[in-house]
Amino acid sequence: MKKSYFIAAVLACALTAWVLGGYYLRISGKEVAETLTQSKVVPAMKVSVRTQEAEPVSQVVVAQGQAEPNRTVMVRAETMGQVSEILADEGSTVKTGDVIVRIEQNDRMARIERAKARVREQESAYEAAEALGKKGYQSRRQSDQIYSSLQTAKAELEEAMMEFDQLEIRAPFEGDVLHSPVELGTYVEKNGEIATIVDNDPLVARVQIPQQKITAIKVGQPAKVRFATGQEREGKIRYVAARADLGTRTFRVEIELPNSDGAIPSGISAEATIPTRSVMAHFLSPAELTLNEHGALGVKTVDKENRVRFHEAKIVMSDAEGAWVTGLPTTARIITLGHGYVQIGEKVQVAEEETDGGNVASSNEASAQLTTGSVAEQTAAQ
Repeated sequence: MKKSYFIAAVLACALTAWVLGGYYLRISGKEVAETLTQSKVVPAMKVSVRTQEAEPVSQVVVAQGQAEPNRTVMVRAETMGQVSEILADEGSTVKTGDVIVRIEQNDRMARIERAKARVREQESAYEAAEALGKKGYQSRRQSDQIYSSLQTAKAELEEAMMEFDQLEIRAPFEGDVLHSPVELGTYVEKNGEIATIVDNDPLVARVQIPQQKITAIKVGQPAKVRFATGQEREGKIRYVAARADLGTRTFRVEIELPNSDGAIPSGISAEATIPTRSVMAHFLSPAELTLNEHGALGVKTVDKENRVRFHEAKIVMSDAEGAWVTGLPTTARIITLGHGYVQIGEKVQVAEEETDGGNVASSNEASAQLTTGSVAEQTAAQ
């Protein structure tokens, strides 16, 4: 064989090997790439979900204030004199018309008798003048003068009797004697202070409503009031101020409350809760609330395809156990455990919570299990 043929054959074999080697390298490289890609697939996160229906919840306005009496009056003397008897001491309860204090009569009865005698005298003089006038022995003018004296005498009698009645100072309405500055034997002047009477039935809770919420408050609305003593009463709004206080920009609102037993005194602190309207809301634990990337408060849920969704939430009412929030669908699949490890739009594995409480682990145990599993999956993926 010639040397040139041998060299050509060797080159042909080398070229064939080179082409075939490249083909097999491409195939194997593709398989390796696919294998590497598949090995980096992260399994879906596991979350615990509770399906929950929205419930009607009343929105309320809460305001601070104090209990005040329905009426307060300072009873004053209408005539002067010395106090002869005190029938209602401080702290006692009086009814309408009850005598609180009596003032000494002195010569007032004698003044009434003199006034009566004066009236009888003028009546006799007037009758005589009328008889003489009819016979033409007395002028009409003289009769009119005697009639005028008779009317003056009657007015003096009426005044003396009225002053006598004013010796008994009576309660203008039913209530409690809060304060009485007079003592037995005290000399009181006309218009002098006798006693302060308060009427605590109904009781009035006077509160201040911020200007931002006053449009939701109307006369006749029901309200619930809790007092500093721990007692509670339900009543209705009877007054809403037409103008805000210029210093505080709040509106005075009065709530009328039954207090026939007098168990609640006036002057104590009060907190009023006034329902304004009803909304559909979900009750959530504080642990189920979260923040999105913009800092908005909300709740993470999963849709029908088990993808994470975020709903901005507004708290309408809260207490020590949780909060009522709006902004979620009427029927919501709320992520109760694991919402801190999933992103919006991410598809997750869902573990539905059981509501009967029979076979459900405690929240702390479930949370620990879910957190451990999630971290392990992230570590394996890395």
